[in-house]
Formats: sequence, C-alpha cells, structure tokens
Amino acid sequence: MKTMNDYRDALVRVLRRECETAERIDEAMKGKQQAFIRWHTADLQAMLEEERTLLEAMALLEKERTALVRTMSAGRGRLLSMSEIVALEPSPELEAVYRDLRAVSARIIRRNNQNRDLLQSSMSFVRRTLSFITGNFRYKLLDQKV
Repeated sequence: MKTMNDYRDALVRVLRRECETAERIDEAMKGKQQAFIRWHTADLQAMLEEERTLLEAMALLEKERTALVRTMSAGRGRLLSMSEIVALEPSPELEAVYRDLRAVSARIIRRNNQNRDLLQSSMSFVRRTLSFITGNFRYKLLDQKV
C-alpha cells in the first residue's frame, strides 16, 4: 500500500520531468525565434516539429501529474492546487522542483509573448510590402492605427 510520502516522491519525479521538458520547450522556442528572425525556413520547420513533440510529451506528463494530485486530494472534498500540496506535504525537494517549474513556465510565457509580437510585426511588414507592390493602400490606415 502506497503512503502519502510515496505519492509525494512520485509527484517530485513527474515535476522534475516536466521541468526538464519545459526547459527543452523553452530552448525550442528560442531556436524557433532565431530561425524566424533570420528567416531560415528549414530551421523554423525543425523547431516547430521539435516543439510539437515536446508539447505532446508535456501533455502526457500533465496527465500523470493530475492523476497524482487527484490521488493526493482524495478525502479533502476538492482538487488541491499544487501550492496547497506543497504546503501540506513539506519537502525541500518538492518545493525546489515546483519553484523551478514555475520559473521556466514564466520564461516560456515571456518568450511566447515575444514570438507573438514578432509575428504581428512580420504581418504588418508583409501587408505594407504587398500594398506597395500592388498599389493597394487599403492597409495603410490599419497599420497607422496599430
């Protein structure tokens, strides 16, 4: 029969793998960003494929983590949050890996926002270029508002 310590240790292992996967996602996003800036389409395609594969792996880890959280929440009347589990099951290892995962998640969110801004800037450039080439200045007012 498994104890709460066994579930906590399993959760630490899953969070550690999630953290490692998230680090690899961040690196792939960085590579995607550089490929996009340099317009190396082959590199961009490779980074997109790697990112997709890593996201699939992260989804599986998330399912595993959610199952553990559900088990650890049993008898409490509701699903506990990760911060609640960290508080209820004090462990320096659990606290550290949870902190690391939150930090890498914040970096991914920042990089995602940067990539979104790059795409928007690129779309604006393409619109202006097309309007210049075709003589259709329909987007001029839109670009000035943005």
